[in-house]
Amino acid sequence: MRHASLTFLGLGLLALTHAGCERYPEDPIFAYGRMRQLDGAPLAGAPLTLERRRDGVFSPVSTTTTEASGDFIFELLSGDAVNWRSLDEQQSRLRLATPLDATGRGMFALLYMEDDVEFPTLQPWDAHPRVDVGPQGPSVAFPPPPPLLEVPETASLPQVLGPDDNTPFFVPPTPPEPLVWLTSEGLLVWRHTGTTSPWTPSPHLLEDFASPQVQLRAVSVGSWYFSPLGGEPSGLDFRVEWRTAHEPLPPGTLRPVSRGATCEPTFPQACPWTDGRLEPVLLADPKTDPRVYSLVVTLPQPTRPRHAVVRGLSHAHGYQGKEWLILEGSLDGEHWHPLNRTVLRDEDSRARITNAFTYSHYADLSGQDSPYGDSPILLGNDAPVFIELPLADAEPTRYVRLSVELLAYGGDTSPGALFSLAELSVFE
Repeated sequence: MRHASLTFLGLGLLALTHAGCERYPEDPIFAYGRMRQLDGAPLAGAPLTLERRRDGVFSPVSTTTTEASGDFIFELLSGDAVNWRSLDEQQSRLRLATPLDATGRGMFALLYMEDDVEFPTLQPWDAHPRVDVGPQGPSVAFPPPPPLLEVPETASLPQVLGPDDNTPFFVPPTPPEPLVWLTSEGLLVWRHTGTTSPWTPSPHLLEDFASPQVQLRAVSVGSWYFSPLGGEPSGLDFRVEWRTAHEPLPPGTLRPVSRGATCEPTFPQACPWTDGRLEPVLLADPKTDPRVYSLVVTLPQPTRPRHAVVRGLSHAHGYQGKEWLILEGSLDGEHWHPLNRTVLRDEDSRARITNAFTYSHYADLSGQDSPYGDSPILLGNDAPVFIELPLADAEPTRYVRLSVELLAYGGDTSPGALFSLAELSVFE
């Protein structure tokens, strides 16, 4: 299992990986599971392939076919799942996916296992984005999320120690939440966690992108442990993802005043954070450059900014769990006035521990992990910032500065380093 700096109880990591007799790479291990159809009925006679990632490429390690009950069994070698001869006990990332159906729906699971395990029961999400265009622009309707993943009767949930009183608490799988995923030419325009349907994106979100489209996605992440009588203890980490096809949205019609503006840090060519291309770009090379703590955009001429959209911001995090995004304006680049200060994250110590435990195993997701070519959904602290902000009614502004503040020990704040950004858009 994961090697995070957390204390595991009961069927903890060290107990799991060092208890009992060690497997040899050629020993067989088994993974059990169940497949369902859209309506919950068993999926019978479906061919399934379990894949393993090596050097960023997935290839088959085991195949099977579901029974009339929807149950299936994969047989593979211990060496396919775990490199027991490595001091780091490197585990292989496994993948189980269903083919896209006629509507573009799909589902896949990324998995880490040690010995015999039971996979989550996998059922497609009966979802499709419905786009309606009215006087206020397009709206996107979506159904309820997929159901919670059921913990097998033979499994137990992981426990971690509470930060204050060392009281252990269970960490269940995260509930699936609908994600409304807006893209343009394959790049991410916006990600919205859906709670209320329908959802209407503002004209500022759609900007002037010529070919926006929307997709529904959902994710559940978790782990559980097994301790069979007379067998080897084992554990399973899993990440189940659901997706739909894309539906087109009307083109955006709102061009930001910041489009094509220059910026600091400077760039050899045009500023990549105001060009409307949506490609995340590093603000500094972590190997050679000092950290960057702010981005300053120089507008073509003084204006009164009313709105801002930040897309794909990755930044440093503090240990106290609270962070703010700061936008400031200036006419001369020396005297600054506030435009917006909003909370990005406010977590207590228990939530921070839970998130670190749950999501740390999937911080390196890439487009290669999806069998459908979808961009990765990063979660927890790895999730990039997408936020739309009204700006204070202020004096004419030529310069706009973006920064992040972190809560420090004792109640003070400190600047947070900016790592990468896709786009900062400022509107009149």
